[in-house]
Amino acid sequence: MNTLKFNTIMPETDDRTLCILIEKPISAEGYEHNFLPRFKGMLDRNGEARLLVYYKDFKGWEEEAAEKDMEITSAYGKKIRRFALVNPPRSEIFQKKVKAPLFDPEALRLFEESELDKALNWVKE
Repeated sequence: MNTLKFNTIMPETDDRTLCILIEKPISAEGYEHNFLPRFKGMLDRNGEARLLVYYKDFKGWEEEAAEKDMEITSAYGKKIRRFALVNPPRSEIFQKKVKAPLFDPEALRLFEESELDKALNWVKE
């Protein structure tokens, strides 16, 4: 397994909230082995998950990772209690709008990069 393809799990991650720093392409391997086990573990423990995605240096998705994300969003989107996107590029904002019916309408919020602390506070409320 090539962990160099994994994006960073931020230290603010806790038992209820998964915080990810995106600074590499989102790879299928990273999605499957880094994000998904943590996300599903939160669902198993809590019945819900809270996510914060900080787009520090977004470089896109591998096709297989994007397909897997759509499957997971379709299956578990309503179990995402809070979903904060920090500094998202336009393409990610569009993608989340397309997926919006799969989430609770109050669950998703966008934040500027300068609002990282505000996003962390909101997602953990």
